[in-house]
Amino acid sequence: MTKLRWLFPVLALPFAVPALAGDGPVPAPSANAPVAAGAVIGPALNVGDIARSRHFYVDGLGMKVNMTMGAPTRQETMLGFDADPRRPGIILLADTTAKSPRTIAQSNGFDRLVMRMADLDATATRLRAAGFTPSPIRDVAMGYRMMIVTDPDGYRLELVESRTRR
Repeated sequence: MTKLRWLFPVLALPFAVPALAGDGPVPAPSANAPVAAGAVIGPALNVGDIARSRHFYVDGLGMKVNMTMGAPTRQETMLGFDADPRRPGIILLADTTAKSPRTIAQSNGFDRLVMRMADLDATATRLRAAGFTPSPIRDVAMGYRMMIVTDPDGYRLELVESRTRR
C-alpha cells in the first residue's frame, strides 16, 4: 500500500480545481489551447473533526463535497462551490488515528483564506442558521463588501462579495 501512496494525489488531480480567476464557467480546453504555466488548486487544511468541518463548509458556506479519498486513517475531502473539478476548492485533511477531535494549532504564517461569495447576506444567514458567528458585513472599497468568519479549527476566512458598480 505504501508503494501506491503517490497514486492518491495523482488520481485527485482531475477532481481538484486549478484556477482562482473569474466568476463564470470555466471553458472546456480546446485541442490547440496553450497550456497554462500553473494554477492554484486550493488550500489543504488540517481539521480536528471532519464532521464538524464539513458542517461549517457545506451547511454554513454552501460548498459541496466533490470527492472523498485516502486511507481510512488519513481522509481527504475535496470541497467546491460547484461540481466542476477545474474550479478552486478546499481540501479538508482529517487524521482519524486520534481518539478524540484534535486541536489544530494556528501559527503566524497563515493569516486567512479569502473567498469570493455571490451573496454575503445569504451566506451570513446560512452561517448563523448552522450555528456560526460571522462578523458584520461591511463595505470596503470599489463596490466590495466583506465579512470575516472563523471555522471550527480556527482558520479565518474573509468572505468577499463584488457588487456591480454604478
